[in-house]
Amino acid sequence: MANKKILFLSSVSHLSSMAEGWASKLKEPSWNFISASLTASESNTLPVEAMKEVNIDIADKHSHSFDPHLLKEADVVVAIYDFKHDSKPVIEDAPIKKMISWDIPNPVYCKSSSEKWATYQLICDELAIQVKRLKETLI
Repeated sequence: MANKKILFLSSVSHLSSMAEGWASKLKEPSWNFISASLTASESNTLPVEAMKEVNIDIADKHSHSFDPHLLKEADVVVAIYDFKHDSKPVIEDAPIKKMISWDIPNPVYCKSSSEKWATYQLICDELAIQVKRLKETLI
């Protein structure tokens, strides 16, 4: 797979930014990763701290706002959403070559700060697994 653009698209920017952080560790020079979210997210240090635990710095990584031109440029779109609570992103009229969906918990639904922290740690681990599988799928 040469010179491919992979778009991580999530309902909240934290999830796609975390996925992009893991993907940057793949060391695939011909792959370009970008993250985008369907809604603006408030500032949150928990995803940054969870990723710091695995030596990945996403403090300066900002997810793009959803824009149809990102879809047109993408060779692969990875939709990251909570299958139980969120709706699958509706992407109309997009010439997507390949779309993959990942079931990742959305911490927005957590009630306490300790539950959110635990969920971000779980998300960090789950995204690591999914990104590794993505590499196996796309090679």
